[in-house]
Amino acid sequence: MNANSVARGKTILHPFDYDGVRLLPGRMLDQVENARAMYGAMQNDDILKGFRHNAGLPAPGNGMRGWCRDTSGVIFGQLLSGMVRMGRGLGDGALIEKAVMLMEGWAKTLPADGDSGMRAYEFEKLVCGLVDLYQYGGVYAALPLLERATAAAVRSFDRTRALATNYQFQGGADRDTREWYTLPENLYRAYLLTGRELYQQFADEWLYPDYWALFAATSEPSEIVPVHAYSHVNSFNSAAMAFAVTGDDRYLRICTNAYDFIQRTQCYATGGFGPDERLMPPDGSLGRSLDLYAGHAEIPCGTWAGTKLSRYLMGYTGEARYGDWIETTLYNAIGAALPTEPDGRTYYYGDYRISSGLKQYYWHEWPCCSGTYIQTVADYHNIIYFHDDAGISVNLYVPSEVRWHGVTLRQETEFPEAETSTIHLTVDQPAAFALRFRVPRWCEGMSISVNGQPSGVAAPAGTWASIERCWQSGDAISLRLPMALRTLPVDRQHPNRVAILYGPVVLAQDEACCRRPFTLQPGARLESGLKCDSVPLRFNLVDSMPERHRRWLEPLYRFPGFWPHWVYFDVTAPPLY
Repeated sequence: MNANSVARGKTILHPFDYDGVRLLPGRMLDQVENARAMYGAMQNDDILKGFRHNAGLPAPGNGMRGWCRDTSGVIFGQLLSGMVRMGRGLGDGALIEKAVMLMEGWAKTLPADGDSGMRAYEFEKLVCGLVDLYQYGGVYAALPLLERATAAAVRSFDRTRALATNYQFQGGADRDTREWYTLPENLYRAYLLTGRELYQQFADEWLYPDYWALFAATSEPSEIVPVHAYSHVNSFNSAAMAFAVTGDDRYLRICTNAYDFIQRTQCYATGGFGPDERLMPPDGSLGRSLDLYAGHAEIPCGTWAGTKLSRYLMGYTGEARYGDWIETTLYNAIGAALPTEPDGRTYYYGDYRISSGLKQYYWHEWPCCSGTYIQTVADYHNIIYFHDDAGISVNLYVPSEVRWHGVTLRQETEFPEAETSTIHLTVDQPAAFALRFRVPRWCEGMSISVNGQPSGVAAPAGTWASIERCWQSGDAISLRLPMALRTLPVDRQHPNRVAILYGPVVLAQDEACCRRPFTLQPGARLESGLKCDSVPLRFNLVDSMPERHRRWLEPLYRFPGFWPHWVYFDVTAPPLY
């Protein structure tokens, strides 16, 4: 690395980059291990078949279907990325070795001139996968491949791309350059890791000033074009990396304003966004989408884009508030998704229809979300804890363990199915440092005790509650995060079209045959219509009229595939019968 590759954008909090973080038994670890088993069992020959066939090489295997019918290029880089990230997080060398074998198999199909034959869309993912192999797997052989493929892209990529419009909503005049504005992020990562100006210069060519300018000075832009939602949100991660490389505060302002815009006008209660894959003007269109569409949010892709943006912004600003989107999607978007299946069936769209929705698989196998699914789930290891020179910041309340400078922090919790989390410390020797705990924006009255004694630390919602002292082995910190029922309107124009949450958890109602959706009398308190069940996070509906079937609300993440349920309710609408 040379001096020119030092990041100029200041970072206040750092993720652990998969070092020293371990998930403990719980829902998150179950999801990671299931993904590890599924993706780890994929046959390398199937993944590589299309590449080998196109290169005129022997091509054993059955190949893949759907989006990957010709080659797996559309998700190949994501498979490399997800496998090496997950392997690093789980300490699973076999999964990292699988990614290396895939890279080596693909490398044999790369022509002498380095032209991968990939469009901008696939190439961006390839860069991510090769960068991750180097950064998280220590695979130095990834670097010459990355350089050859990038040099070829520099020579061959068409720069005459068009801006995204209502018609060309993914950008580009044709499919060869669609979603070109996501290219800079991983090219800048390559530059910072290697110091090779090739990557910075190529990234600079794909910046998106015409779109980002809307957010340079405000989070309330005057014009919202209904462009492709996932890729445009993901484009702000390129702006975030442009800040890291250049230190230009304008890029940071763009990201913070865009984040606030997305949170205020684009997100459903689950953290997902993009009905019919579009951004919406803030005129009630988001609320109307619940009548018009079944595809409301690209869940794995959208979670990947939103989690990255939140992680960048938490790092650059040090502000706790950026953890809220991560938490929301953890429980209600990617954490409520159906797992990708061995035949390529993939959960793509969140379905929140007011007439009741379903969790179901996309109609083509191996779409983009099958690639971001493994990346997003692997990234659980990278979003729980952050650190700086002064201490550790706990972003998520997840059963897990982290090791930092001779300190082991072990978090034991059943959150959100319980309101508490306990942190146990083991230290090589007594040490003074800060422990910070994110206070979610929904949480009022969070309390912290140290070794059974109230800490007296202030914990305003949306901030870090911080304790700095000399810690010793055996110290225990007990957190209580009071949760309550609340409604969240889909937008300002539909104040009575709401989702119902308990703490961070979106609750859905079973709709399997002759069950009326939840309603309330105007002015009635939410608690008057719901009663706690003996099952955690299950609430029985108090019937205002005779009802043959029992009705209840429980977490969206508990609902299986193809089981009808309501996520949004017109709470003041009269029943049909």
